[in-house]
Amino acid sequence: MTTAPVTIDDLERWVLSGAHWRVVEISSDHAVVELCACTGEPMDLVQTVDPAVIEYLRTAHPEPNGG
Repeated sequence: MTTAPVTIDDLERWVLSGAHWRVVEISSDHAVVELCACTGEPMDLVQTVDPAVIEYLRTAHPEPNGG
């Protein structure tokens, strides 16, 4: 798992590059996200404790076909 916390900008750039991400674990104070290649292959796990990023994760649909 990457030690640097993920930001909303990081997630948006990931999707703009043609890839997607998927929430692996989410709670009110912590989230773990799997960054996947455009082929669906998992590339990295990232985490956050930022409330704004957690809310973004709850409302965004980055997986293919809307998640």
